[in-house]
Amino acid sequence: MSIGLWDSSPPATQRDFEIAIICALTLEADAVTTLFDRRWDSKIYRKAPGDTNSYSTGAIGHHNVVLVHLPNMGKVAAATAAAFLRTSYEGIKLALVVGICGGIPSGRSLRGEMVLGDVVISNEIIQYDFGRQFPYGFVRKTDVQDSLPRPPPAVRTFLAMLQTTHTRDLLQKQTLEYLDVLQQKLGNMAKYPGSSKDWLFNPTYRHKHHPSSGCPECNSGVASICDAALKLSCQELGCNEQELISRVRSKAFSNFPVIHFGLVASGDAVMKSGEDRDKASSRDGVIAFEMEGAGVWETFPSCLVIKGVCDYADSHKNKIFQHFAAATAAATTKSILKYWDPSK
Repeated sequence: MSIGLWDSSPPATQRDFEIAIICALTLEADAVTTLFDRRWDSKIYRKAPGDTNSYSTGAIGHHNVVLVHLPNMGKVAAATAAAFLRTSYEGIKLALVVGICGGIPSGRSLRGEMVLGDVVISNEIIQYDFGRQFPYGFVRKTDVQDSLPRPPPAVRTFLAMLQTTHTRDLLQKQTLEYLDVLQQKLGNMAKYPGSSKDWLFNPTYRHKHHPSSGCPECNSGVASICDAALKLSCQELGCNEQELISRVRSKAFSNFPVIHFGLVASGDAVMKSGEDRDKASSRDGVIAFEMEGAGVWETFPSCLVIKGVCDYADSHKNKIFQHFAAATAAATTKSILKYWDPSK
């Protein structure tokens, strides 16, 4: 339901909420709720019998918004939460899956090179966790591309409008303004870690113990990697900086974050292979990997994934950028909602 900027009264019923935001991690929800223009007391909105979800309610601009806190990551948890959301908040017309993701640095985005902190918006979602298991947790499909049906016309026309040159320029500017607000309110939690920590390795170079370490599992084969290595940073593990790929945009913070539109892969398996990542990009045109979008789509086909890139979907996972990526996604979400017409 659209509300006037002068209206500080909470919505009368759950039916007055038309926008849902789904977050899997606390750091994602923190960034989104920090940008609420008003907060409503969620306790006054009674949940349907059996609904185990936890909600935060408020307003972003002209929109009443209900934020769903997931118990854990993955499309199964997202699908379950979305089903309960539908029973308690029957007026939802647009569901936004907001948070962090793994990006493809050389994907097919028209915006060119992708760096950590950029934001990905789905114009279509593909499920990728069918078929047999591959190294590092990625599961490749054995059948043809299992792309979910296209979004309904209202969402497609909305996306087409957002991608016009004029609107994209406005989105970029507004996103930076909201990001500045988050950095003022959250301090170091939303601070840009710096381009010196934005490392992209050659896809064949794996994050594992080196032969001199004597780790039997990491040295037992090309695709082998131990759990201990996965928990260490590249600096702690001593990843070879000569394997880094040099890029232009990582040196220019003023040009960022850039918003990329494209095909997003969604599933319960975490992509941890630079080689499989690049194959998915060349084969299907995927620009990012995340874990909740496909589950939400089962209940809300009017669903968009809006996620900040916190790593490159390879074995060199980078938690340093998680808070900043969550902040850029939240800032982009608030920018986009300014253009959503409640009549849709």
